[in-house]
Amino acid sequence: MRSWSPDSGDLHRINQVVVPQDYRLQILSLAHDANLAGHCGVKKTYHRVLRNFFWPGLKSDVVNYCRSCHTCQLVGKPNKPISPAPLHPIPVLGEPFERVLLDCVGPLPKTKSGYQYILTIMCAATRFLEAIPLRTLKTKNIVKALTKFFSTFGLPKVFQTDQGTNFMSKVFAQVMNELKMKHQTSTPYHPESQGALERFHQTLKTMLRKYCLESGKSWDEGLPLLLFAVRETIQESLGFSPAALVFGHTVRDPLKLVKEKWLSKSHQTEHNVLDYVSSFRERLFHACQLAQENLAKAQSKMKARYDKKSVSRNFIPGQKVLVLLPIGGSSLHAQFSGPYEVDRKINETNYVIKTPD
Repeated sequence: MRSWSPDSGDLHRINQVVVPQDYRLQILSLAHDANLAGHCGVKKTYHRVLRNFFWPGLKSDVVNYCRSCHTCQLVGKPNKPISPAPLHPIPVLGEPFERVLLDCVGPLPKTKSGYQYILTIMCAATRFLEAIPLRTLKTKNIVKALTKFFSTFGLPKVFQTDQGTNFMSKVFAQVMNELKMKHQTSTPYHPESQGALERFHQTLKTMLRKYCLESGKSWDEGLPLLLFAVRETIQESLGFSPAALVFGHTVRDPLKLVKEKWLSKSHQTEHNVLDYVSSFRERLFHACQLAQENLAKAQSKMKARYDKKSVSRNFIPGQKVLVLLPIGGSSLHAQFSGPYEVDRKINETNYVIKTPD
């Protein structure tokens, strides 16, 4: 027996049983993971044991037991966000429409024309956007919409999508293969890899709500108008508008029309075809070069901010890990699953694991 006082006095002394080595695990189990224990944290479990028992190294044993509890690992700590891995921005590419991001928005309120979804397409180099209304998200409808896009902007080298069923079908894979385009997919439940397109989705939804509120018309009628507004707006990360990087000049918007009306024709200069083509190529080359530099700087600043709260993790093949699960509608679902064995490393942040199925 051991006599101990929790408040360093003699009024509330407690007689503790000093537990032999062989029985300590049983005591820890009763104090932490038994039905009446509730899987409490280290501090509460420690004081629960301390009220009746003691042994040398008790605090250390409680810490190790609670941290290695499989159930607690699966559920995770309440209200504690999981620190993300360091950010690895997509490399800046120079060729417009060489790499294209693809995603879908919806379902939205059904219009008179039967549209409920929007296929969104973004050029990774210029941030130029296309948005095509769709009635359904069937693969054939997506391929048909992409054909219109290809006829205007050409065939990309790389298509990046999420792992939605419409992008993972055999038909979509066949189209990508026949057109010699590489199909890359983002990591499930991690929309950060398509961050620019995801941010556009939020902007587009807000703009559509405002359009419908002001005009009283269906969202599909305002979609082309809002695309014009997005394309001709200067992107902070690029220093240019997407339209300027694609077309080589600033598009004529309502403000430019007013300016032209106010200026006399004597202020407007004319160019012959050769002069125009020469200046156009030089202007577009320098604009794209400067946009790449601006985007690289913006990505570097974003990475520096993002990585302040990130945690670098490195796993090796054969190591046992838990997998973070997307929490659905119920807060009682487990936050992790596993453990699973690491099969191989794909890149700095993604791994392939072995699962029973």
